[in-house]
Amino acid sequence: MTFKPQEMADALHAVIVADQRIYALQGGDEKFKAQHAQRLRQASEAVQQEGAEFHYVLRSLWPTNRKAAPETDTERTGLQFVLDHPGTNYYAGESLGGRRYFTAVYAEVATIQACVDCHNRNPDSPKKDFATGNVMGGLVVRVPLEF
Repeated sequence: MTFKPQEMADALHAVIVADQRIYALQGGDEKFKAQHAQRLRQASEAVQQEGAEFHYVLRSLWPTNRKAAPETDTERTGLQFVLDHPGTNYYAGESLGGRRYFTAVYAEVATIQACVDCHNRNPDSPKKDFATGNVMGGLVVRVPLEF
């Protein structure tokens, strides 16, 4: 069997997006929706504690929390790319900590008003004019190329 990192990254992204949609459709409470990035980070950490080698995290060019700012050139480039090219994902290879990864960045689009309101009202937000349908950041998925 051939390992195809883009297919794996795309599959992980599909699962994460499906989870987000189901929760939004079921009308989760506003506080939980407002903690979207924290929930995703905790889920990624929990999966890694179970031994998974992949990683995912939300990042933004306009983070409301410093932890959500891009940490690598690949993240910055990918976030700008998905902002400039709606509907197109960004794929690249990168080395981190002596290990090579396939990195994918997927646009994180504001689909519900709660996301827009949270970012626009947050005193730490550098951008206050988001609207539903805007790209607010991106989901970064990393798949190791070496095991």
